[in-house]
Amino acid sequence: MILLDCETTGGRASHDRITEIGLIEVIDGEVKDKWQSLINPQRPIPPWISKITGIDDAMVIDSPTFDEIASELYERLQGTILVAHNARFDYSFLKQEFKRVGYDYSAKTLCSVKLSRRVYPRHQGHSLDKIIQRHQIDIPDRHRAMADTDAILSYFTIIQQQVDETLIQKSIAEILKRPSLPSHLDNQLIQKLPEGPGVYQFYDESGALLYIGKSVNIRERVLSHFSADHRHHKELDISQQLHHIDWIETPSDFGAQLLENSYIKQTSPRYNRRQTKIKKLYQISRTINKGGYAELDVILADMTAASDITSKYGLFRSKKQAQTKLLALITQYKLCQRLCHIEKKSSGSCFAYQLKKCLGACCAKEPAQRYNLRVDMALSHIKNQQWPWSTPIIVAEQSTSTQSDVTHYHLIDQWRYLGQVDKQNEPQTYLTNQQGPIFFDIDTYKILLRFLTPAKAANFPYLTIHPLEHQSPIIMDGWG
Repeated sequence: MILLDCETTGGRASHDRITEIGLIEVIDGEVKDKWQSLINPQRPIPPWISKITGIDDAMVIDSPTFDEIASELYERLQGTILVAHNARFDYSFLKQEFKRVGYDYSAKTLCSVKLSRRVYPRHQGHSLDKIIQRHQIDIPDRHRAMADTDAILSYFTIIQQQVDETLIQKSIAEILKRPSLPSHLDNQLIQKLPEGPGVYQFYDESGALLYIGKSVNIRERVLSHFSADHRHHKELDISQQLHHIDWIETPSDFGAQLLENSYIKQTSPRYNRRQTKIKKLYQISRTINKGGYAELDVILADMTAASDITSKYGLFRSKKQAQTKLLALITQYKLCQRLCHIEKKSSGSCFAYQLKKCLGACCAKEPAQRYNLRVDMALSHIKNQQWPWSTPIIVAEQSTSTQSDVTHYHLIDQWRYLGQVDKQNEPQTYLTNQQGPIFFDIDTYKILLRFLTPAKAANFPYLTIHPLEHQSPIIMDGWG
């Protein structure tokens, strides 16, 4: 195996370049060779990178380019397991650099971060800095390629001294485990799978769509379908029928979730059962009766009223689901079953009052103001989120992958995803050309809530929200 570390001009393999490589060849537990080189990235090294690594433009100006060392490096790496800390980062940069000069590089990777988590599960933090500090590894030149590679080698020595050999071998085998691919699936296609976010589609021999999935790492997720144990019958069935894989890359998980949800509902793949298009939704309504008491009832959502998701409470896929939630709220907050339309009596005390599970709102034994306050407390847990903007918005989605720097623009209004637009400043083309009804979709709503609500938006710095000035809200044509 070869232990390796790369220093780079930044974090994106599609854009940034390698500035230094250090590697150590280990055979049967013994160090056989060491090799290192500064590399001219043929572009300026950002000052903040130089501050971290100590590598600046002057140091690499007379160093070889990657093209000049590619042949020697490729020979060194052929047929070996590549070991690195956060191996995905170093491996993606090597693949991109080799690809630029005409080499198709592929290797098994052993990530020392993943190994550390397996053999030291109780430790907090598995970054190289944490490991160096925790195990007191002497490293004089941190963030230089060979120094970091030496630190990884020292860490492996410590693991061998402190951890049972059986656990070490088992952990390494699990990390290196290559899934058993279907015999009728082209292995070259697997090698082309991207390691960034997006959506993938499985097809059978006749071209029928079997399954649609999404992931932040398409290749890793696709391979997980072919684990030898096939814990679920569905995975085994898919594996036996699968003949072709297609995929669409997205800048981040945000676009992948929206695309997966949309594609599943448009195409209804054979093995996707969870996300089906919902033609009816149910909500809980709150009204005030003549006595001043709040009454709750399960109703069919109004298919023409855009305000329904915020003027009523909850969004449920079936009447039974809504009633189950209402019964839970009744129990938790001691609400009256008659005033919640569970008990069908038109007047008088409910049966729960006799069991002391209702405080008497049904027979005016409890003041309306106090009962209504408790109703509002119960409903606060299922209150739908108001649309925070007065206009439609454009969400600029920047890439989170080291292998891409693409930005996508998404048009959204009233928690409805209207589609991807070519440019942030030209969404009106989509608005004026929109054909057919624009539906409200509960799964889209939940995805957008996870990413776009003001309380959560700060967690996703790669998403930028741009309200469209002077653009009226788009008329709601229906629910779906």
